[in-house]
Amino acid sequence: MEYRILIVEDEQGIARAVCSAMARWGLNAEAVTDFRHIMEDFERVQPHLVLLDISLPFMNGYHWCAEIRKVSAVPVIFVSSAS
Repeated sequence: MEYRILIVEDEQGIARAVCSAMARWGLNAEAVTDFRHIMEDFERVQPHLVLLDISLPFMNGYHWCAEIRKVSAVPVIFVSSAS
């Protein structure tokens, strides 16, 4: 089984690094690039896990977590450098 991970991180360098690390571990990770349409990527990818930043453009990670919870019980891990 190939596990799919959705990375929701607006700092593209971090998102690329996480995707690269996941690929080395044999995981299929995809980073969101359009932060207005995160749920469209979620539906398309059908992830087994979501890594979600708290501070995002337009709407924060808490909003997107609530939206994900409306349609899925997929595990969501918040990843943030916020102090």
